[in-house]
Amino acid sequence: MTSVGNAGTRRLVTPRQAPRVVSVARATASKATTTRSLRSHERRGLARLVARAAAEGEELENIEMVSGEDEYGADDGSLNESLEEVIYSLDKSASVASLMNVIEQKFSDHLDPAFADDGVDGEDYEKHAENMRNTVKSMGMEERLIEVRRVTKVVKGGNILSFRAIVAVGNKKGKIAVGVGKGKEVMPATTKAVAEALRDIVEFPIAKNDSIPHTTVGSATSASVILKPAGEGTGVIAGGATRTVLELAGVENVLSKQLGSDSLLNNARATVNALGKLRSPAQVAQLRGKSVRQLFGLDDVTKKVDTVECSADRLQELIHSCDTKTREQIDEAMAFLKTKGLEAEAAEAKVVEKA
Repeated sequence: MTSVGNAGTRRLVTPRQAPRVVSVARATASKATTTRSLRSHERRGLARLVARAAAEGEELENIEMVSGEDEYGADDGSLNESLEEVIYSLDKSASVASLMNVIEQKFSDHLDPAFADDGVDGEDYEKHAENMRNTVKSMGMEERLIEVRRVTKVVKGGNILSFRAIVAVGNKKGKIAVGVGKGKEVMPATTKAVAEALRDIVEFPIAKNDSIPHTTVGSATSASVILKPAGEGTGVIAGGATRTVLELAGVENVLSKQLGSDSLLNNARATVNALGKLRSPAQVAQLRGKSVRQLFGLDDVTKKVDTVECSADRLQELIHSCDTKTREQIDEAMAFLKTKGLEAEAAEAKVVEKA
């Protein structure tokens, strides 16, 4: 038995089996040697091995047969080259989602199934943003970007960069909303902000001179905004996020004042809160049981509020219709009256016709 070769690549071959041997295992000593140079080196070493074994006439045993096909596949090099060509052929401004889609389409047979798009993490935000813009247009509304801020989160492995977008949505006819969204790119952040705004749309009345019906005050955390009606031709006396919200809401004549925090998000939310508190004269008159003319003193009042005594059963019915905290307060007051030796008397207010 004869062994020829390095310690890591020794092979034993007989003259009878030598023609069937195509190649031997690769040498692992040098990783820098290419596959082509390894194959030529193996052929020369195999030829010398077979010639020496035939000259000595020895019969060798324990033959290890190695297939001539590359165990790593014949097209690995071509796959890497084509992958690089596809990557460099893409537009430099293309998003990561576009790159992933192209790679998945062209090399789906070579990719790990876990790499495939599951429809959630690999969502195409460009297409989703386009659908969201179409939805806003179909509702007759307009979106406007208030602020985009880059946010960096420091973690153990480094810094995580993300973006926060504040967007206002309105139809300039009494509908307004403000939303905030976060994402790894600007487009996903703005899309999420618009989606949040569309879920919380506020409606309010607008006066005939494109102003607000009355003075109102709105707040959000530490920010407060005061809005006062103004005459025609005054314009929007406001700045920052308050001005953007009022313009999208359709208010053209108004006086405003920001108090407290200077945050754009808080001021925008405070402005929406103030607009949501507005009531038209018709709504206030309905709550008071009067007409609009009676509310402004143009007509005589035909109804009045009178106090009518109610029975004990009616009193218990009214108490049970209250919330838990109110019932506890009424029970404490009645218990206090009993300790003083007094009986509780109740009366109910009703709207009756004026005589």
